[in-house]
Amino acid sequence: MLHRLCDWVAAILRVLSWIAFAALIITVALQVLARDILQAPMIWTGDVAQLLFTWLIFLGAAAGLRLGSHYTVDLLPMHRRFVRLSTDWIGLVAGVLIALLLLICGWELTVIRSTAVIQSLGISRFWMFLPIPVSGALMILFLAEMLQGLLTRRVA
Repeated sequence: MLHRLCDWVAAILRVLSWIAFAALIITVALQVLARDILQAPMIWTGDVAQLLFTWLIFLGAAAGLRLGSHYTVDLLPMHRRFVRLSTDWIGLVAGVLIALLLLICGWELTVIRSTAVIQSLGISRFWMFLPIPVSGALMILFLAEMLQGLLTRRVA
């Protein structure tokens, strides 16, 4: 059940990421076109690009965790079961700590910054900082799936 939920969330993340990335490309292209060719810079495009980039970075970090696509360096003999299990558990605990940091401190930062406004867009900076705790929450979900996998692998 948890695996299916994570598959569904990851699929939604993938679609939203493609849409946000396309919007980022269009926004930056429009910014360059307006500034360099039309000689009429648009102030809002930089803020939209930064907003989209922030969401892409943090949602991409959560998706990368689920896919196992973050960089790893093998310094230990991973073919040994004890070493592999130990590093898996250490990685899981470290991941939970980082995800909780993103969730808790990210939410505090989001609330603090929510009173400020992105002037060119007329929206709260809340939307600029919200991807931090959202990423932490998604990471916790994906780490729960990894924990389930570790526990079932250990029992089997």
